Order: sequence, then C-alpha cells, then structure tokens
Amino acid sequence: MARKPNKSGTPTRKPATKPASGRRRRSKGFLLSIGLAGAALLIGGSLGYFYGGQGTPKQAALSSGISRPAAAPVPPAALALPQQQQAPLVPPAPVTPPEQQASLPPPDQTVPGLPPTPPPVLAGDPAWRRNAQPAPIAEGKPMIAIVIDDMGIDKKRSARAMAITAPITFAFLPYASLVAKQAADAKASGHELLIHIPMEPSVASVDPGPNALMTGLTPDLLAQRLAWNLGQFDGVVGVNNHMGSKFTASATAMRPVLEELKRRGMLFLDSRTSSDTVGFRMAGELGLAALQRDVFLDNTDSHDEVAKRLAETEQVARRQGTAIAIGHPRDATLDILELWIADVQARGFVLVPLTALLKARNGQPQG
Repeated sequence: MARKPNKSGTPTRKPATKPASGRRRRSKGFLLSIGLAGAALLIGGSLGYFYGGQGTPKQAALSSGISRPAAAPVPPAALALPQQQQAPLVPPAPVTPPEQQASLPPPDQTVPGLPPTPPPVLAGDPAWRRNAQPAPIAEGKPMIAIVIDDMGIDKKRSARAMAITAPITFAFLPYASLVAKQAADAKASGHELLIHIPMEPSVASVDPGPNALMTGLTPDLLAQRLAWNLGQFDGVVGVNNHMGSKFTASATAMRPVLEELKRRGMLFLDSRTSSDTVGFRMAGELGLAALQRDVFLDNTDSHDEVAKRLAETEQVARRQGTAIAIGHPRDATLDILELWIADVQARGFVLVPLTALLKARNGQPQG
C-alpha cells in the first residue's frame, strides 16, 4: 500500500505502538511498591508506639542525636499555704577551725610543762618574792633546788656554771671583783641570786675573806659589815653563809643578822656548815623565810663523789618531796652536774629555783 506523502514529499510513517500489556505490568508494580511502603510505615509506627516510641535500637540511637524543642512546662497550680511569721535572722556563731580547737587548752587549765603566770609583784612584797624566778609546774613530782656557792672569784668557771640552761640558784661572794656585773648576767639568764656572806669559821687559821661577820665584833661594827655585804649587788632573793661554822652556832651573833634580813624581806638559807647551827631554827622563830641545805655535792672534789651525792639528793627528794644540794664552780662538779641535769627530769624530778621550796617546806612564810 502506498503511503501518503507529507508536504515535503516524503512518505509519513506511523509511530510504533508498545504493547498494552507492558504498561499494565509497570503500573501494577508501582502501586504494589507504594502499598508495601505504606504498610511498613503503619507497622513500624505501631511497634514504636508499643515499645514507648523508641522504635528499633538503631532508630533510638539516631533519634537521640536529634534535638527536639521541649514542650513548655505547665506551671502547677499555686498552693494556698498558711501565713507564718518569720523569725528574725540571727548571725551564726563563729566556728573555730579544727586545727585551732585541737591546739587550744581547755578553759581555766594551764598547759602542762609551762610555768604558770606568776602573781603580780606588789610594792609591799618582800625582796625574795619580788626577785624570784618563775618555777616550772611540779604536778606532785619531787622538787630539787641546786645552789652553787663561791660564785664570782673564778670567773671562767662561774661563767660556765651560769651557762647551764636550768633553774639554778647562784650564791655570789660579795667581795669578788665585778660581782655586780656577774650577778646581773646570771639573773638575766633566769637564775636566782643569793649573797654568799662570809662568816667566822671554827678554825681560827682559816680566813673567810674581807668584811666577814665575826662573833667578837661590836654591834655597830657588825651592822656596818652586814650592810656592806648586802649592798654589793641587787636583785637577790636572800642570803646564805660562806663558812660560818662558829658564827652560825652563836644565837647572840645570829639574831641581829636575821632581824636585818627580815626587815629587808630576804630569805635565809642555812648552809649548815656546823651541826650546831641555830640559823634555821632562829629564823623560824623570828618569822623569817628560811630554808636549809640537805646535801653537799663536792666536799671531795671528784667525779665519783659528785655523782654519789647527786644520787643521794634524789633519794632525799623522793623521801621528803624536796631537796636542796649545794656545790661549787669546780670542773668535776660542773662536768657531772651538766650530765645529770640532761636526764634528771626523765627520772621524775623537777628542777626549781630556791624560792619554789619555801611554801613546799614551811608553808607560806611570814616575811
């Protein structure tokens, strides 16, 4: 069959048509895909609702990274509370840090090992009280007072004795050169001072030193010598005798001396250079503050003797609660004394100035 030519003269061909069955198959497949996707969405949404809206673990992990705006909170209804009156504000009490609480002593209690606060010195107090050094707290332990006689003559050994860091009482000879300066240095180092007054010994050939108190002196001359001895340095708590085995055995000679000491407010330490001494007994009768020596440390100048006498001093202190030992500025005495002082407190003793024993031995003295 001949084709109808077009305007250009070329015969026109009809486009080939595809079979209708192919189009129908694609349409059905497309509709089926849409249906399956819708069903999957419905099933997934239902499962998500059933398990709390989280879906599968993977969906939950993905959804956790997506920030969604939070719903605005609905304010709760206001509660009608009863009106209460507010108490006034009280500032809190200051709190002491724990480390300070641990370091502070309890109220009204002294710290062990430290000397208590000394009572105020009054103008009317006796000299022994005004010039006393503070005493360590004994707390019932036996107390020992060490007195070193003959201070001031041998300046090298006197200086060595004064360097001991313990409460020692030093008895300076009033006729020693530069005695006032030496005594002031000793007091500044915390030691108590005695005037070591020379007195007449029993042996006439032994010289006690210049301006010694003698039994044969007239009352005026005795008073002059006593005043000279008492005026060589200041800051003293009292007096003890240098030699004096004859003088201290005479009640007639001792009475004016002890009466003058009481008038000046000084104490008297009886060195007991004689078993016949009346000094301590008469001082008590006159109401004078008085003590007496228990042990001589160095009648024999040797290390062994000093060590034995210190052991004896400890025995006396344990037996009667106090002990007074007298020594001298000698090498053997100072050698052993320095060693003994280093550990005597560890054995339960307390070293004290001489005045600390006044109340312990005699009760409160009168003058």
